[in-house]
Amino acid sequence: MMTRYFRGNSKGITLLEVMVSMVILAFGILGLAPLIVVSMYGNSYSNEVTSANAVAQERIEQLREVASFSPLPWHQVSAGVHGKFTRTTVVDDNTTDGSIPAGVYRITVDVSWTDQKGLSRTVSYYTYKAKN
Repeated sequence: MMTRYFRGNSKGITLLEVMVSMVILAFGILGLAPLIVVSMYGNSYSNEVTSANAVAQERIEQLREVASFSPLPWHQVSAGVHGKFTRTTVVDDNTTDGSIPAGVYRITVDVSWTDQKGLSRTVSYYTYKAKN
């Protein structure tokens, strides 16, 4: 059997070592690719939810200025709000829903839209307003 001895003072790296390092690096980068796609979708979805929050808050603030609602339950649907949202607003009191305390209106705002994957999304908010 023939034995080879390498000199201990060889300098530099071989082409084979460079190629193996590049393959390992490529697999590492390919493992991160799905993470980038998921984070892009997550950012887009977060932006849509933030916009839906603003649409709902805008309507709730408008309704806080209204003195009374007639007839109850008061119902309104607005389509195409900010170009993509559908906003449904319902105002009830204890005459239409026994779970609502006397002397207040319950304002419910549902905002729905279709996300970039084609899924229907909805966020719901409610608050109470004292009757004047």
